Amino acid sequence: MKFWMFLFGAALAVAPTPLRAQTSGAITIVGEMPGAADSALVAIFEPMPGLPLNYFFAAGPNEAVVRGGKFTYQLRHGQTGFVRFQGNDAPQQLAFVEPGARVEFAIAPAKGAEAPQATFSGTNAAANNLLANRQLLNGGPPDGARVAKTLAAAPTAAGVLLALQAEMKKPNALLLAAYQQRQISKLCYDVLTAETEQRILLWAGDALMRHFSDSAKANLNLKMSRSETRKLVNSLFSRYNPALPRYRCSAMGNLGTEASFREKGVLPGPRPASRPWLRHEALFAPVADHVGRYDYLPAASQSQVVGDLLLTASALNAMSAADFAKVSADYLRLFPASPYNPVIKQVLQTQAAKAQLTKSAPATVGQNITLGRFDTGARALAFAPAPGLDTVKTLAGLVRQQFRGRPVFIDFWASWCGPCIAEFRHEPALHDFLSQNGIEVLYVSVDQPGYREKWAALAAKYNLRGYHYLASPAVQESLKPVISYIPRYMLFDKTGALVEASTYHPSEGDKLYQQLRERLQGK
Repeated sequence: MKFWMFLFGAALAVAPTPLRAQTSGAITIVGEMPGAADSALVAIFEPMPGLPLNYFFAAGPNEAVVRGGKFTYQLRHGQTGFVRFQGNDAPQQLAFVEPGARVEFAIAPAKGAEAPQATFSGTNAAANNLLANRQLLNGGPPDGARVAKTLAAAPTAAGVLLALQAEMKKPNALLLAAYQQRQISKLCYDVLTAETEQRILLWAGDALMRHFSDSAKANLNLKMSRSETRKLVNSLFSRYNPALPRYRCSAMGNLGTEASFREKGVLPGPRPASRPWLRHEALFAPVADHVGRYDYLPAASQSQVVGDLLLTASALNAMSAADFAKVSADYLRLFPASPYNPVIKQVLQTQAAKAQLTKSAPATVGQNITLGRFDTGARALAFAPAPGLDTVKTLAGLVRQQFRGRPVFIDFWASWCGPCIAEFRHEPALHDFLSQNGIEVLYVSVDQPGYREKWAALAAKYNLRGYHYLASPAVQESLKPVISYIPRYMLFDKTGALVEASTYHPSEGDKLYQQLRERLQGK
């Protein structure tokens, strides 16, 4: 089951230049997190050498341990790009790094329902604070909505392009000022102005794709004719082509949008002679929609986007070892020089070694390994016999079978869902309220079955007291019509009836608690 968390103007003094070669030097991340418990963990995702940032795959340990409200972590690879970090007490955050950098940040305590705020110091702090404060077209849906409105600014592609360029003037002026005041390096300036261009392509490309898919539903109120709109798409992807070396550090992933436009014929290109990714589309379904569109990309772009998806599928155990081997065989044949190949080959070797060990492992047929309860003493999930669990096909059926006579609060999450994990920092208050009111909590993971070990480890790492269920394929299939995104929360009463299909989030505190009281009143 899958869910879906410029350089313009006459006053511009610095012209865009190709990214220079990296120099050597370790990169250190230092975080101050007042109030964070000792042994709290912060996950840190960094680019693999020569590869774009992958938010899921890590070639080795990628967690920093908080001691005395502080942690220090040295990146393994030391290459230029973006690093993402997140944890129970740390907001999900991107930061720019380059060789030799020491990136420091301090977390301000959360106020009410607001997320904690990071303030940076150290190397390129001015740029990272612009990112943290969402001033570089990285403000999420509000920025996307504003850019979508800009598409209706003029009746010609040239006019709309000028309006989009104007959207980039403010963030790039902020970066230019920081560079001219020597607060950021030239490399930092180049990478972040390039990323601003990719963000405008992201927002505009997404809106225009919705327009070409269903113009009435997209409701962009464009003044351009359809031919002018096509011209705009071609101008954008020519000017800000995500495959250009200038964008090699980008975390935006605009190749998927380019593939969709090529498939629709909006962007020119030959029809694919073979369709390897269409053949494997079902195998990629847990991590990506419509992988067949990537057949329309040039070979170099195919290599990048499919290589990245293979790493994601590996990290999430979204494919069986046999399926991963089958897809990888096609990938290695088609792209023998891909920089992803050494990593993919290592994954294949690891899977082969695990398969060998599994042959001698005792069978677990009929044993419950998917419905457990957090044992606070052992700090691990404990699994007891759960008669009939293997017959459960729906969430309601699970609640009625395993929690008869008890109201249940459901928390849907996954190991790859940053917003879900961010909500876990409110677990202590949530646990106190639920236990005082006789309400059970059931954390329902929608991870793939092969991700069981990671699921159990994360439940323990975040100290999630209560019950845990790794949803079976049948239950996940039944949830598709009703759960299109996570995090999501539900409430069942003691009879097993659903009394609230979408509650407030734990971060909303009293609003949630009052809602639960009202829904269970008299029940």
